[in-house]
Amino acid sequence: MSSLQARFGGRSRKSRRGRISAQLRLVSGLVIFTFVLLHFLNHALGLVSIDAMEAAQRLRTAITRNPLGVSVLLTAATLHLVLGLGRLYRTETLRIGAQNLVQMLFGLLIPFLLIRHVLATHGARMMFGISDDYTYVLNAVWPSDGWNMALMMTLVWVHSCIGLHHWLGDRTWYRSLLWLWYALALLIPTLAFAGFVSAGQRVRLEGRVHDALTPDQLARVLDLVAQTRLGYLVLLLLALAAWALWMVANRFGMRITVTYSNGVSVRAPRGLSLLAISRINGIPHASVCGGRARCSTCRVRVLTGAETLEPPSEREQMVLRRVGAPGNVRLGCQIHPMGDIKVSTLLPAQVQRGPEADADRYFWGVEREVTVLFCDLRRFTSISHGRLAYDVVFLLNQFLGRMAETIEDTGGYVDKFMGDGIMAIFGMDVSPEEGARQAVNAARAMGGVLESLNQTLHEALPAPLSIGIGLHTGGAILGRIGAVRQNETGATDLTALGETVNLASRLEGKAKELGVQIVLSATCAARAGLQPAPGFEPLLTDVRGIEQPVAVFAMKRAADLPQVAPVQG
Repeated sequence: MSSLQARFGGRSRKSRRGRISAQLRLVSGLVIFTFVLLHFLNHALGLVSIDAMEAAQRLRTAITRNPLGVSVLLTAATLHLVLGLGRLYRTETLRIGAQNLVQMLFGLLIPFLLIRHVLATHGARMMFGISDDYTYVLNAVWPSDGWNMALMMTLVWVHSCIGLHHWLGDRTWYRSLLWLWYALALLIPTLAFAGFVSAGQRVRLEGRVHDALTPDQLARVLDLVAQTRLGYLVLLLLALAAWALWMVANRFGMRITVTYSNGVSVRAPRGLSLLAISRINGIPHASVCGGRARCSTCRVRVLTGAETLEPPSEREQMVLRRVGAPGNVRLGCQIHPMGDIKVSTLLPAQVQRGPEADADRYFWGVEREVTVLFCDLRRFTSISHGRLAYDVVFLLNQFLGRMAETIEDTGGYVDKFMGDGIMAIFGMDVSPEEGARQAVNAARAMGGVLESLNQTLHEALPAPLSIGIGLHTGGAILGRIGAVRQNETGATDLTALGETVNLASRLEGKAKELGVQIVLSATCAARAGLQPAPGFEPLLTDVRGIEQPVAVFAMKRAADLPQVAPVQG
């Protein structure tokens, strides 16, 4: 037992080292990206003037060329390269997705192209005392080396943007502003290269030339470039050869048997995730989130071989706790069997997707930040007591029909009717800010509709109709649930799932407790651009099922909500 504990204790430490390695790669990458971004913005100033470029460069180099800046930058570059090669070594299959493959290939090419640029500028400055300002660089690079510069800038920028996208992709605020990040990803390098070209042409026209390298100095620099590039290629080839040998050994020498509860057994390389093993061998295995530990649909019951698995990571533990999984249940995307194992998949896999499912982004679920509205008709039981069934249906249709029209007119989507209540979603196809504004305007209009209904139906009602509305903005999963109820287009209706829906429903119940028509969360108010004001002030309130008090705004009449204008643009 002690040897077994030592073995897997070592593997647990290896897992921790892997997480630390990923964090160091991220931090070093952010340091390099900051340097690259400042460099690109400096290039873009060439559209203004060469003097503007020189002034910005003096400010930039004051940070990057002092002893601390140089140490940080060199450490980050070296660490990022070494950890990148280590990541290559740990890559167990080339089925890593197009983005990851492009990022990896570009990352390996960047140092080769960068060697010439670094040695011809900073290297020349250190060896010969050359002033490597923009005038010198522009003379050296433009136009003879312009295409190499463009290629190097493209590789660096694409590699960086893919890394940032992977890092921030799960954050709601990032996803809600994807249009902005895509625009900046195209605009910044375009302006940078345009500024560099413009400045290069201006240098030639104005005849600005100084501190040019002598033929002997140029020969020494080029010789150093060739030697350094050769050294990098040898290092890279050695790393690739080691990786290839490891892949061959892993594929043919270190294989495990995975047995499924239906009797199917497959042989697979050791160390792949169970989900990857299932996919490679065509074993149906559910995974709605794509294997990112964002759902629990890939979970399996480990029947034998649990001792070959590392302990669950924090992220896996969080998902398993959410579904109340017992100790022998693990996520297929997170476990990497190192020995023979027998498992039972717990959820059915949808193996026949069909073209309709592939074309429908909601078929497998879409995560978005939306605003959810719940509206309930108060005291409906007492209103309907003793009435004819047809009269009750008439009243409900009047109420629900008018409210649904109001929701749709303001840009919302009616999710479902629940007896005398209604649930709606805002922001499915617009920004979170616009969705929250639509929801606030819908609630305000619903208050006015209620007053109109009470006037129209006052002779048929023993007492005026009363409503409660709850609004909350947050992340939710939007998907088509079920295959029976279909709308007029033939597709099953959409619904929203998640804690945002639960909180919005509870805020509608809180409106009843507080004796008001509407309670909206402070998150929703902030997204809608509503500011506290006399009569519209936040309060902290306990909400059932929520550990911490929730900041909300409560209004006696929904019609008194401030009106908000649509988001411009």
